[in-house]
Amino acid sequence: MIDFKIFPFFSTLPTRELDKLKKLCRFKKYSSGTIVKNEKEDLDELIFVVEGQLSVVKTYRQRKNTLFNLDPGDTYGEVEILNGTPSLASLVGYQEFHLMYMPKDAFLRLIGLYPGFAKETRDIYRRRASQLLEEGVSKSQAGKVVTFFNVKGGAGKSVIAANTAVMLAKFWKKKVVLLDMNLAFGDQGILLGLPADNHIQKLVDERPPLKINHIEKHLTLHPASGLKVLLPPPMPELADTIKPMLVDQIVDILRPHYDFIIIDTHNQLSELELKILEISDLVMLMMTMELTFIKNTKLLLDLLQRLKMPRDKVKVVLNRAFKSMGLEPAKVEKSLRYAISHFIPSEGNIVVPSVNKGIPFVLSKTSEGTDVLMAMKKLCATLTGEEFEKGTWNMFSLVKEVFGIS
Repeated sequence: MIDFKIFPFFSTLPTRELDKLKKLCRFKKYSSGTIVKNEKEDLDELIFVVEGQLSVVKTYRQRKNTLFNLDPGDTYGEVEILNGTPSLASLVGYQEFHLMYMPKDAFLRLIGLYPGFAKETRDIYRRRASQLLEEGVSKSQAGKVVTFFNVKGGAGKSVIAANTAVMLAKFWKKKVVLLDMNLAFGDQGILLGLPADNHIQKLVDERPPLKINHIEKHLTLHPASGLKVLLPPPMPELADTIKPMLVDQIVDILRPHYDFIIIDTHNQLSELELKILEISDLVMLMMTMELTFIKNTKLLLDLLQRLKMPRDKVKVVLNRAFKSMGLEPAKVEKSLRYAISHFIPSEGNIVVPSVNKGIPFVLSKTSEGTDVLMAMKKLCATLTGEEFEKGTWNMFSLVKEVFGIS
């Protein structure tokens, strides 16, 4: 039998009422990943967390955001029941959890009978209303998730992801975290010259419920930029221990605390990558002008359309662009049925040495004034919603130079 003393909510009630409640309430255990209540679904019971943790998730402008977490002893449903509205948020558990449900009529009866219980309810109501309404809107405007992806390797995806994250942190002064989700063979540690002491595998061993301080103690700081990085497991065979639901939870927890969450993925389309694409605000689809890349990119774009991914969520990025490629961008765009959003020129003499040194090229003095640095500035300016410097450079001038258009 559940010990009602774990719920401060009941501290003002006499023993006889607690005995009645034990008979009225129902109890249920759930497996990890279960959604127990959807936003806008009728809510006719007050929910109590007995064990585990629930995340309260609200959709705003087509983005799902975790507003707060419910730990053992916490309740949910006061605002909706007292206002007579459907659920204002969805409730999802990321680990196994145990809930208790109190009928709405019993809850309202206790408010009418016991002033102390009514006062406790009012206090919780005020706090929850603020979290669900005012904070819900403000939190939903932070933490843009940007994923760099393709199913074929060789597009420089990891390099561009690393340099984008560093540039946003260093020069745009944004709070940025980079997640290396190539769990078996991720390269971000090498590209950024980082030690491998901390990694995502350690989060598997964290005792639930998972909180922001648990995640941040396993992030690695990139000293030169202030960027924080979540590295992959140290051994490839540990990759399978990282489940998509854990990654989803990590992103949900990080989102309110960072301006940008940059994700570097593996070159495949497994359950993990599908989950990452789903929770991303923007997908930077990396490609080069090789025919095999064009074919695979077209297939991938068609698949994303069938999966109902909004077109404006996907941006095609052409990396290592140079004018002797034998293919015209306009014809490629026609084949893809997508515009190429960003052109990053081929400057191997700048990029390759930076990779070998573990120093992002956007921090290198040798990149100053180069087209590749200008292209990265343009990409970051677009991500931040800022207008790039007028009169100095624009996308059309880069395309003309890269492809020899007069």
